[in-house]
Amino acid sequence: MRDQVLILNFEGSYSAAIAAKLRAEKISARILPGNTTAEQILGEEALGVILSGGTSGEIPVDLDGQLLRSGMPVLALGSTVPAVTALLGGQVQETLQVNDVDTLTFLPSKITDGLLESERMFGTIHALALTDDLEPLAMYEDKVIGLAHKSLQIFAIGCQLEPNDPDMMSLLTQFAVDVCGCTRWWSEDSFTSLTRSHILEAAGEGKALCVMSGGLDSGVTALLAHRALGERLTCVFVDTGLLRENDVIEFSAYYKGMGLNLVIINAEERVMEALAGKTSQADKKDALRHTLQEVLQEFGKTLDYSLLVESKSSDYLFSNNLPSTSVSVLAQGARTVAPLSDLFKEEIRRVGEALGLPQDMTAMQPFPFTGLALRIMGECTRERLALLRWADAAFQHEIREAGLHKRLWKYFAMLYEVPYLDSPDNLVIALRAVSISHTGSDLRALPARLPWDLLERYTQRALNHSDKVRKVIYDLTPSSNLQESE
Repeated sequence: MRDQVLILNFEGSYSAAIAAKLRAEKISARILPGNTTAEQILGEEALGVILSGGTSGEIPVDLDGQLLRSGMPVLALGSTVPAVTALLGGQVQETLQVNDVDTLTFLPSKITDGLLESERMFGTIHALALTDDLEPLAMYEDKVIGLAHKSLQIFAIGCQLEPNDPDMMSLLTQFAVDVCGCTRWWSEDSFTSLTRSHILEAAGEGKALCVMSGGLDSGVTALLAHRALGERLTCVFVDTGLLRENDVIEFSAYYKGMGLNLVIINAEERVMEALAGKTSQADKKDALRHTLQEVLQEFGKTLDYSLLVESKSSDYLFSNNLPSTSVSVLAQGARTVAPLSDLFKEEIRRVGEALGLPQDMTAMQPFPFTGLALRIMGECTRERLALLRWADAAFQHEIREAGLHKRLWKYFAMLYEVPYLDSPDNLVIALRAVSISHTGSDLRALPARLPWDLLERYTQRALNHSDKVRKVIYDLTPSSNLQESE
């Protein structure tokens, strides 16, 4: 058996929070899609399963009921509880919309030791009617919203993990440790050691290839693979000409200094040709993706490798986006491993720190594979790229000089054409600085309240820098979609 807990994902933000919190408690946890079959789950040989649903009231319909009859310990949370109740022969008596903070009462069980009452934010409440095989586990007023099976190790509670939630963390850890039998072994060092062994096993006696994007994920992936394979690993980085000021120089100097066998492909001419005449964001993105695929495929044909090391992190589980660099074109029958596929960004940062990455690299902002191209509204020309590169670097400098860089998730500049002027050479610099707000499952990008003198100083610098800059604006639009904050 593998000393880990599996989390079936029926609601992304909650699943991510549960996995991260359990691993912070040194309990190994992995996320799988909610529609994973019981056969596949049992094949993972984990010690237990957590069913992670939401709080909006939408009941999942693709839960494999065979899992409940397998004998594996199961903990159902949120909207998965009514589905589990029905599969065990119970019913939902009524559904209530609460949307307020109220008291949850716990009843004695293997996972509620030390828990009596908890003040929680309730969304949709499903009041349950239980069979003789089931007993109440949690109550909302006089309504049963949680259950425990009398003979099987199945537990369910109709609420979810909240920020700063010691009660639910106690319940989760008691389930993982006391019911499932997990030990507290997970750490950045143990992860690094296991990953090294996994990469060595996957590579065998052959060589490996790793595509680097310049970001944190691919940097940590490359270092992990390098620690395992040494000179048998080739890393490739495509310089599209769309990166920020000094990005390529600093990237190359650092990783070559760490001993990586790093090949940098200059694809600027091909990228600019592909972008020529394109003004829509979708067309530019497609052109960049296609060009990167071609460049990587051509390079891959010149190498002899049997393993492709991908930098895909756990965020892909909750994204509908295609892989940014389309490294799948390099597979060519080779095996693939993704060492970071179970980790989230903060965990990857800690692994990076354990590997010796400097803080400037572990705390770097997310940066899309499209670089500066999609931060230009309209055609992406060399002249506009140069202006945006300056605008972005100047904004970065102002933010850092003000000591605000550690408080912000992202801060960058964009370039727009002035719509009411005839000449396309009249441009607007738009500044964007956001922090992330967590409220339950609500994850939002909120605009930062930057000092007025910082914005005034930047505006004057921009107007003096180029006569094509006609305006400087600051984007104060909040966003519930983190992709839109780009």
